[in-house]
Order: sequence, then C-alpha cells, then structure tokens
Amino acid sequence: MLADLPPPTPQVCTIETVEVEWSHQPVVGIRELKHQQFVLHQGSVPHIEPRTVIDSRITTLVNRFSSSGVDQDDPSKITYKWSFDAPLGLVELEDAKNSEHTSSNSTVVVSGELTIHNRLNFELNQQSRLTEANGNRNLNTLQETARGRCREQV
Repeated sequence: MLADLPPPTPQVCTIETVEVEWSHQPVVGIRELKHQQFVLHQGSVPHIEPRTVIDSRITTLVNRFSSSGVDQDDPSKITYKWSFDAPLGLVELEDAKNSEHTSSNSTVVVSGELTIHNRLNFELNQQSRLTEANGNRNLNTLQETARGRCREQV
C-alpha cells in the first residue's frame, strides 16, 4: 500500500536575508544571494538541488565535492552539510615587509551547513576561504549567513 503513495512534493526554498563578512568585516554587495533558490527533493533518496545550495561562478569550478546527504532523522529539522574546493588560478600577492609581488596558484575552499526547521524556515551558513593552492596559507575568508522560507513547489 505504501508504494502507491505519490512522492512528497519538492520544497522550493528562497533566501530572504543575508549577512556577509569579508575578513571579519561586514560587507555589502560581494554577490547577490537574496532571492536565490534551492530545492529540497524528499522521498526515498532525499537531496538538495543544486548540491552546493548556492549557485555562483565558483560552483562551475567545483573540485572534490562532498556532502553529508540530507539528514531527516529529527522530524522537526532537516540538515545538510557540504564542502568543495575550486581552483582559481594565479593571484598576485604582496609581501608587506619588503613590498615584493609574487604570484601563487589559489584555491577557494568552501564549507556550508543548511538547517531547515519544520520544512518552513531555514538557516544557511557558508564559509569560503581563499588559500594558496598548496593549502599552506589562508589569504582571505568570506563568511555568509542567510535565512529564508520554504514552500511546496507548485
């Protein structure tokens, strides 16, 4: 009998508010997240689309993606965690001590966590760290916190 039930309707979630910090300083206008959407597909194999939750130019360069999968163990909340890195190529670095400029390959290392409460409201936290490609030096950090609402897909 249960097999005859239709799959649950996907939830479309829309970002409504965003707070962004670049190197621990609030900033405006790095990128526009407000009104971006992602979809929670429920059912036997629940998943989030896009898998990176936030779509951007960086997500087209995704390398070594991993996620926790959608966790629905707690009936009052759904959680999803992800991480990936994206190679950016050469960046020019300035040594403050002697004003020398050097070039180094860089990578953005992204990690995020999404919590959807009662299938209605969500909180999203994502950190993007610009690092030298060898991972030895963190060059800068972008911290994004977003909130929004989910509704059934029509």
